Amino acid sequence: MDRRRAAVATNDDRPQKRRPVGPRSMPQAGDILASERSARADVFAISIVPAESEVTLTRYSAAIDRVQALARTRRVDGWFTSDHTHYACVARYRPS
Repeated sequence: MDRRRAAVATNDDRPQKRRPVGPRSMPQAGDILASERSARADVFAISIVPAESEVTLTRYSAAIDRVQALARTRRVDGWFTSDHTHYACVARYRPS
């Protein structure tokens, strides 16, 4: 008997979880992005992806309000990130 292998029983009756197909999980060109400059300072940069930021705000709520307003005006999606790895969609106005 080969002891290096662990015997694992699997239950194939359970449905496998799949990533949802459909909504995007990252911003695309033209979307509005609010990003936190650092974890220590409450400074939020607002930019149009992929350009550099042009506006900075010092309150989270003001940054999200600005992203939502710009996204609505430009008919694109709005996003927030604090690490440029994980993104949260805060406004959806891009036509499907």
